[in-house]
Amino acid sequence: MPQAQNTPAPVLWTADGYIKDQDALTDRTYRTISAHYNSCGPVAVFDLRHHMGHDVCFDDVLREMDDMHLFRAPGPTMMYVMRRYLRKYLPGWREVHGREDALAAAEGSSMGILRYHEEHVPHFVPFFRVGDGTYRFLNVSDDTEDGVFELPAFWEGHLRGGSVKLFCWQ
Repeated sequence: MPQAQNTPAPVLWTADGYIKDQDALTDRTYRTISAHYNSCGPVAVFDLRHHMGHDVCFDDVLREMDDMHLFRAPGPTMMYVMRRYLRKYLPGWREVHGREDALAAAEGSSMGILRYHEEHVPHFVPFFRVGDGTYRFLNVSDDTEDGVFELPAFWEGHLRGGSVKLFCWQ
């Protein structure tokens, strides 16, 4: 996708090794299309595995999650694939549904993956605790691809419509 003339190109990596913006993944394929469209699921699990100190390669995550889908077709990461991958590499999570219940569960967590609608599209976003009441969020779709928020502020600014699901770890 060409960038507007005054818009800087997306940056893939943070200085500390997290994937910051899936829009920079134009050179990879996921679910038969360019990964910059639909790789938020693999990005989220890669970032949390990196946070946990796993020696992990993003291309391996992308390939393994792609292979877990039942059909070779364009589309998002299916929830059954997220669950299966998380059980294998990041066990011990709890799944919570609903805006209020997810916020309450997230407030007691050390890290998590939110699935909500960003710009009217289902989107997975990883986060982890960085301070007392503050969390770092990555791959957010609003010019804060790598930002630190208090949870209520993130909820208010981003979880505006559609269903909300949360995978979280205590």
